[in-house]
Amino acid sequence: MKKLRNKSLFYFIICTLFLTIFVMILIFIQNRTKKSAITKESKQFLTLFNWGEYLDPQTIIDFEEQNGIEVKQVLFSSNELAITKIKSDDKYDLAILSEYAIDKLIQDELIEGINSEKLEKSNNYNWQYNDQYKEFKEKLPKRFSNYAVPYFWGKVVLIYNKQKINKEEITKESFKILDKPNLKIALCNNPRDGLMVGLKATGGTIEKPTEKELENAKKWLLKLKEKNPNVAFINDQLIDRMSQKGKEYYDVVVAYSGDANFLKEKNDNLEVLDPKEGTNVWVDSLVMPKNSCKELAYKFINFLREKNNYQKNLAYIKYDSPYEDKNNKIKINENDQIYKYDEANQKLINTYWNDVIAYPSKKDYWLFGFSGLILIGLIIAFFMKKRKVFESQY
Repeated sequence: MKKLRNKSLFYFIICTLFLTIFVMILIFIQNRTKKSAITKESKQFLTLFNWGEYLDPQTIIDFEEQNGIEVKQVLFSSNELAITKIKSDDKYDLAILSEYAIDKLIQDELIEGINSEKLEKSNNYNWQYNDQYKEFKEKLPKRFSNYAVPYFWGKVVLIYNKQKINKEEITKESFKILDKPNLKIALCNNPRDGLMVGLKATGGTIEKPTEKELENAKKWLLKLKEKNPNVAFINDQLIDRMSQKGKEYYDVVVAYSGDANFLKEKNDNLEVLDPKEGTNVWVDSLVMPKNSCKELAYKFINFLREKNNYQKNLAYIKYDSPYEDKNNKIKINENDQIYKYDEANQKLINTYWNDVIAYPSKKDYWLFGFSGLILIGLIIAFFMKKRKVFESQY
């Protein structure tokens, strides 16, 4: 009887011990979950609307570590798409856009004004513009400086393979070199910079093209696709397709100056040409869409403008700075222009660009024809098989 009592006491102690451990584990898990939830709720997030490959990843890491703010990047491939997303009430704290897109959003009252008192202006920060940018910014839309903080600027150029194209020839032909059907070429896949090539090749103007000039540009691009089966329209794929020496996808590409300079450094088969007819100059800037978290936005803007951070980012991006002269290699020529947003013009540009993209090239015709032959062959084979089955049954 004593043994039985001792045994029961032993089991009771063991069960109590296990129950106590189990309860302690539950309390521990609950506390950890609460702590995690509190941390998650208290953590701040900044949503940045940006182009692909347009900010050094290390810059984001440094900002997050120094400020305890997590940066979430949402990427877009054209200003037109960015405008649509911002108009659809998607929430972003900061966006990096070109001047004509910013002009449109100012008109639509979809971005916040910049409070200059919130921008750091000590010697450790970039806030004074270089002489070339000071002169050029007079061409920017009215009120631009009240809504935007310049990030980088540049222009559209040609980058070409020296093994395939003679320097004297492309210097003479400039944009018209694209008209040669034996060359593999790539154009920017967006309405403004895509049609710009046609405008320049046909003597049109970029700043505010007429309907006739836009129509001529469209016709030139359609003929280009008719004559040349090797026309591509690309954006972020450029770096991957042109960076390997001897494995370049294209002979000549219409590109942004920063990407062109980056590729030239990586691949010595490539050279950059500043088109003699003039080209499109753009200024990309930081703006705050409506309902953004302004406190976080100003923190990030100032972090990017801090000279050490800006220099690291610039070394990664390879674009030109509107601030310090030493980081500004862009040359603005008398024929260079800036596109000014016009509602009627933009609708026409979008329509004509869609026509260009949808228009089949020579390669498409061959593909359609070949696909048609395969389809016909499959249909014939199907009916012949059905016929054999039918004949075998009777």
